[in-house]
Amino acid sequence: MKTQGVTLENPPMKDLERLSKLMTIVAVAILYASITGLTQEHKGTQVDQR
Repeated sequence: MKTQGVTLENPPMKDLERLSKLMTIVAVAILYASITGLTQEHKGTQVDQR
């Protein structure tokens, strides 16, 4: 059976250096978004929830 989605054990991207850079960028983006959200919450600023 074929699986749907992304598997980290067998990624379609074979270049490990590029995959490592991609994972680092994604991790930094998530961290930045989390910190920004916490900062907005701490300041009491209303975040538009559409």
